[in-house]
Amino acid sequence: MDRKLVITTGYNKNFYLILEDNTPVELKVEDIETSKQTGNIYKGKVISYSSAMEAFFVDIGEDKEAFLPKKDVCEEDCKNLKKGSTILVQVKRSPVSTKGAKLSCKITLPGKFLVLLPQNKGKVSISSKYEDENIRNNLKQRIVNLIKDLNTENYGIIIRTSAINATDEDIIEDFNFLKELWENIKRDSEKLKAPALVYEEPFKAFTIIRDYAADFSEIISDDIKLLKDIKNFLANNFSNVNVKLTPYRKRKESLFFEYGIDKLINKILSPYAYMKSGSYIVLQETEALVVIDVNSGSCHKQKNLEETAFKINTEAVKEIVRQIRLRDLAGIIIIDFIDMTEKEHKEKLLELLKEEFKKDKRPVKIKGLTQLGLVELSRKKLEESLVKQLSQSCQVCYGKGYLRSEEILLFEIEKVIQKMKPFAKLKITINPKLSNGLNQLLQKLNIKELVEIEYNNKMHIDRYEVEKIS
Repeated sequence: MDRKLVITTGYNKNFYLILEDNTPVELKVEDIETSKQTGNIYKGKVISYSSAMEAFFVDIGEDKEAFLPKKDVCEEDCKNLKKGSTILVQVKRSPVSTKGAKLSCKITLPGKFLVLLPQNKGKVSISSKYEDENIRNNLKQRIVNLIKDLNTENYGIIIRTSAINATDEDIIEDFNFLKELWENIKRDSEKLKAPALVYEEPFKAFTIIRDYAADFSEIISDDIKLLKDIKNFLANNFSNVNVKLTPYRKRKESLFFEYGIDKLINKILSPYAYMKSGSYIVLQETEALVVIDVNSGSCHKQKNLEETAFKINTEAVKEIVRQIRLRDLAGIIIIDFIDMTEKEHKEKLLELLKEEFKKDKRPVKIKGLTQLGLVELSRKKLEESLVKQLSQSCQVCYGKGYLRSEEILLFEIEKVIQKMKPFAKLKITINPKLSNGLNQLLQKLNIKELVEIEYNNKMHIDRYEVEKIS
């Protein structure tokens, strides 16, 4: 697979587009003025405890109070928490909507090949991407033996997918780096007064490169300085990886338009995603979960319904995973595939789904089929979805996505008129598009001569005003 990273920068935002075989699979946006909190480590101060939520509210020095679930409190380092206690915490999820950041005392420090777990003494786990039990056991034993003499504090570790191709020297270097980083964080936290930021995650460009272990054939950017910084980052962290760094120099066409990021944003903001066969999927994000529905559309090529359903569902799996990554959808996700009856087809579909999600760097758990035949899965949530990051609530429908119909508005106006009786004269202000309907209503009510209609082009279609003149 050929993977490229395209970076276009502006005065307030940066966009990062990941292409796999020239197909967009991830689009990330970075707000330069608003710091991303996920991964940051703070020295916080406990404000209160909610027994109903089983969580502590913590001041970390940001705009919103953060919350620390009781289950994410370390027994060893965070005992006897109470109001006024200081505590070292890491943001596991940035603020979402009205909710503050979600915290944990269980710090995780990701490196190139390992993730250090300072509080999880002795724990050794391995990426779920490795399914072969022999590979898992051999790799785990090899790495444990490599760092045994270095890991005097018995820190826990997670072995990342990229470790499979790492040399012994790479693993040792990565572990020593993470160990030193943690020691620096502890030392810095002791000097600071809560609330304070102790450690800040690197810019998104470097976290993307780190998470993909620099597995890019080419990185293209219109920011020459950033490319130089990336060159130094690669030299210091991935010296054995050959990545082509390409400055974008076309003056007539912005990189933003050259790679169709503008059109991609419009597609992401649409609830529909279409496939080559004519079938399509609908993606709806709610407060509690994400619902994805597969529709046959104009695809009816197979001779029987079962084969048609299996063909469409198979095509839909790849597009669904791509859309989930592209839109950064997370939390509970429910997929309603087209109904199939054969057990073999259902099993193949779940296997294909698991295979496609191996490309995703975010942890995904596929729960399987529910009793209603829906596929249920969860994807780790780190920040708001891309749709929410790229949009704002509509000032007409207030985010509902629909407006009241003309018939409902006219019915409402009729009831308002009845409520205002008795009157000698009324004034009704409406959008001109309601003109015919309102005139017909007044005619039926036999009060047309008692009503003055004022038309306002700037008034929204589902708004009106009724007032007495005399």
